[in-house]
Amino acid sequence: MSREFIREDYLKVEITFEPVLPAREVAIAWLSELPFEVFDSTENGLIVYAPNTFINPNELAQIKTNLEAIASLKWNESIIKTENWNAAWESDYEPVNVEGRAMVRAPFHSAPLSGLDIVIAPHMSFGTGHHDTTWLMIRTLLDLDLKGKKVLDMGCGTGVLALAALKRDASFVLAIDIEVGAAENTRANAALNGCENENRLCVKCGDVALLKQHHHHDVILANINRNILLQDLESYDQVLHVGGYVVLSGFFTGDVPVLQEAIKKLGWECLDVAESDGWACILCGKTQR
Repeated sequence: MSREFIREDYLKVEITFEPVLPAREVAIAWLSELPFEVFDSTENGLIVYAPNTFINPNELAQIKTNLEAIASLKWNESIIKTENWNAAWESDYEPVNVEGRAMVRAPFHSAPLSGLDIVIAPHMSFGTGHHDTTWLMIRTLLDLDLKGKKVLDMGCGTGVLALAALKRDASFVLAIDIEVGAAENTRANAALNGCENENRLCVKCGDVALLKQHHHHDVILANINRNILLQDLESYDQVLHVGGYVVLSGFFTGDVPVLQEAIKKLGWECLDVAESDGWACILCGKTQR
């Protein structure tokens, strides 16, 4: 069930570690179990963000205590007011270059001279391309032939993957997210990219249950998290054409074996595993009914 979209303040937690590794990776694993939406690895630690009212202070305090047992750390919590969020993003927002083949940029940046150009306004939702998993998804998507294909983007966030698919000549993209705000942001970003044609893009708020209302897809993109993926893979299989592809991310490299086992049980073939800074992306294909 999706939560009502509330333009609320965000909790920012800045952590520095001594030593940095493996404490930073452990922190990411533990904090990802809470409703944090942005993970920004720094040279000496980590910065994470979440809607303030969605974080249980006791759970967060316990994670801090557990981390103090494995590393010396500095921990700073602050609140970013909603009205300051865009200004904070714009002060730090840099274009994301995917191997010179695609650029994810804000409207105030210049367009690239070549390659895919994806414009994402830095509003109160995420998936701008700065996170390793989004970067991995885009890079994998660039190697797929999407011309004339029907694509499903589960957990669309800002719509960056849906827009990349449309610009790679997908005939139709269904973008779904449980967050009302994400759906709103996807529609807004579609307009920024000239991709708002309803005959090619459908944006819906909801979860995997929405798939029962739609026909099959040739490619499924799902950048969510391990537990949701494991829960929903069978539903993806039911709406994926034989010969279709699935691109999965949102999980750590240590999660790859359990996802590969689930993929194998569905009769899919694991075609490639890519990694970046502890995060992973799996490309698989459906080779049988």
